[in-house]
Order: sequence, then structure tokens, then C-alpha cells
Amino acid sequence: MKVVRKETVLEIEKTVDVLVVGGGPAGVGAAVSAARNGAKVLLLEKRAFLGGNITACYVENCNYFLKGTPFHSEGIYAEIERRCKEEFGSDNIRLRNPNAFCSEYLKVFLDRFVQESGAEIWFHAFVNEVITTDDHIDAVIIQTKKGPIAVSAEIIIDTTGDADVAFSAGVPFEQGREKDGLCQPGTVSVRFAGADVEKLTLDPDRLGEIGKDFKRRYRAGETGLPCKRQDLPFGRLTAGGQISYANYACAYGLDPTDVKDLTRGELECRGYIMDLYHYLKENYEELHNIEIASIAPEIGFRDSRRILGQYHLTIEDMEANRQFDDVIAVFPRFYDMLAPDAEMDGDGKVEGKGYRGHIFEPVVDGRSFQIPYRTMVPVNISNLLAAGRCISADHVAESGTRAISLCCMTGEAAGAAAAMAVREHIAPKDVNIRALQEQLKRQNIELPV
Repeated sequence: MKVVRKETVLEIEKTVDVLVVGGGPAGVGAAVSAARNGAKVLLLEKRAFLGGNITACYVENCNYFLKGTPFHSEGIYAEIERRCKEEFGSDNIRLRNPNAFCSEYLKVFLDRFVQESGAEIWFHAFVNEVITTDDHIDAVIIQTKKGPIAVSAEIIIDTTGDADVAFSAGVPFEQGREKDGLCQPGTVSVRFAGADVEKLTLDPDRLGEIGKDFKRRYRAGETGLPCKRQDLPFGRLTAGGQISYANYACAYGLDPTDVKDLTRGELECRGYIMDLYHYLKENYEELHNIEIASIAPEIGFRDSRRILGQYHLTIEDMEANRQFDDVIAVFPRFYDMLAPDAEMDGDGKVEGKGYRGHIFEPVVDGRSFQIPYRTMVPVNISNLLAAGRCISADHVAESGTRAISLCCMTGEAAGAAAAMAVREHIAPKDVNIRALQEQLKRQNIELPV
């Protein structure tokens, strides 16, 4: 059986210079950067708050891997990190990552931070349809309870994480690993209250030790838990006994863009959370009195669609630290990929390319990789840029480019480029790269040019 969808003629509700779709770190970076560079900006977010995976999925331990390395946060991300901490302080008494965000305070901070740049925000604005003429996006369609709303812009920046705008516009894409299309698992994090702070702080990082002990027991077949995740990363610990998250409950074999798979993942992971909750209470004295404070409002994903851009970044490029004339970000060599097939045994080396267990390569010395501007420029749409985890890269490379602070950096570059394109009445692909690089350096992005 087929149904016929009635055609609808829509008035343009709003017109701006730059439209940013997706309010995660990439979207915040893009919107603030474009607005500070003089563009009239509208930022659309499907949820009721900004921050993306940091706030919606409790991924607060951003940039933990920089501790003890010569690298530091840059640009708009560094400003967010510094100013949010200055305003709200830190309730984190766990020393592993002193710069971890409190995602609830971050929600409040980002509301003001984006608006003070001059950008406008619309929440509850889900976009999965666009109107195009040839290679140009004429409008994006927001789905609302009152029906669809059309918004137009000279330049659109897709920071949805899933490349929703690019997909709707017909941009070619890849998804998952090359052999079978499998993506990394989806995760639903949980917050616990009632932890015994006194006992947990007798050891410099007792939560870390519990995580290691859990992994040992899992590998020995002692836990009896059905979730295939071996690792048990914990977030902040507060003086009030809250563990800000346990990043554990994973569902494998999901398509992050399929409604049925998303539903299965949410249901499956909440079951795993209850399993973990009871296990921790029964097996660790410090956690005997914990209770579930909150479950993340949405399943989080580490990868999804990746656009085909004018340059396709490969893991070989990154391993060789290939130098690009159009470099817009330099980032420490760090890779983190949960095995898409749930085979978590392995040596963690990038050479396995996601087919031989979990990839985890920490920062070593000053090794880094570069992101070229062309990875953000789609091959077939003239007024679209992409930023964040959906830039043009292979699946293994994405395990490095997906880092939250790097997503903010690519968003910042896209925002600056979009503002330049609007000002000069050109397509993003024609932006003067050297001028863009000089502007990014003025925005405290460190570039080797």
C-alpha cells in the first residue's frame, strides 16, 4: 500500500546570512564564529538545550586526554571551558579531569554565550528536509507541532552530527566501516547519587580503580552481565556523592539514522543500566547506597553519516601528519573507537582499523594531525558546509576527528568561512584560504601557516 503526500506551499518564515543546523559543540562554534564575524546567524537545535553529546548524553570529560601533554584547548572551545568554570566553579572532586564540564551548568552558560555573540537560537527545531534548486539549498524545513516552517540563508552549516541537512540535499555520504557499514555502538549514560565520598577519596582515583576491576571481572567471565561493553568509565564525583555519569550501557549493530534501531537502542540500554546499577551496589562497598539520579535523555552515538567532500581525509593522512595548504585545525594524534562488532579484545592499535577490537591510541609526545578545509565542503552543493563528526573522512579517521573540542574547532572554521562568503558574495569553496587562516589565528586557533 502506498500513500500520497499532499504538496504544501510554504512562506519563508525567516531569512538570515548563515543558518547553523545542530547545537552541539560544532554548531556552537559555527554560530558564535559566524556571528562575531558580522553575519546574521540563526542556530537551530532539535532539543531544548545546546551542548550536544556533552549535555544530552552526559559526555562531560572532554579533552581528558590532553592532561600531561604539550597540547591545550584552543579557540572558542577554550573560551567556553574557561568562562564556564569561572562562572560556575567546579563541583568535581575527582582529579582525573579537573576541566570536566557540569553539563547542567553548561546548558545555562551556552544559552547566554551564543546569544551574546549576536546569534539567535531556535529550540525544538528538527530539520530533515530541504528545498533545492540545482546545486543550491533554497530553504530548510523545520518540523514543528504547527506543521513545517521554511527558513532560508545564503550559507547553511550542517552540524547535526548525522549530516541530516547534507543527506536531505543529496550529498553523497559514507556510514560506518567499509566492510559492513557497522557504526560504533550507541550509549545511554546514567548518573548515580549516594556514593560514599569518604571511602571513594581514600584512594586518589578509586572510581578509576573500580572501572579497572570491573573490566578484569568482565574478561574473567565473572560479572554475568549481558551488555558486551567491558569498560566502565566514570565521570565527575561531587562532594554530595553524585557520580556524574557511568558511560557503560552500549547497544551494538544500530543504524543511528533508523527510528527502529534508535528505539531498540534506548530500550536495550536502559535494561543494561539497571543491570549495572544492581551489580555496583552489590559488589563495591563504596557504591552500596547509590541510587539512579538520572538517565541521559537520549542515546548518544560516536559516528554516523560522513559527507563526501572535496577532500576525503584518511587515517593514512593522519598517521603521516600530512600537511595541507588549506589546514584549518591541528589536533593531537588521539584515536578512540569502540569496536562496531562488539569484539573488544585486541591491542587497541589503530592498525586494526576497527576490525581487531577497540582502538585506543593516547597522545604521544607532540604528534598531531591536520584537518583541511576541503573536508567541510560537499562535492555537489554550493552553499553548504559541514562541521563536526560528519566531515569528509574515512571511518577510522573519524575516531580522531570526532573529539568534542575538535568538532568545535571545525565548526569555528566553518562559521568564519561562511561569514567571509556572505560578505564577499561567493560560495564557500571560493573563500580565500589564507585570509580564513589568518582570521582563525586571530580567534586563537594555532595554525602552522
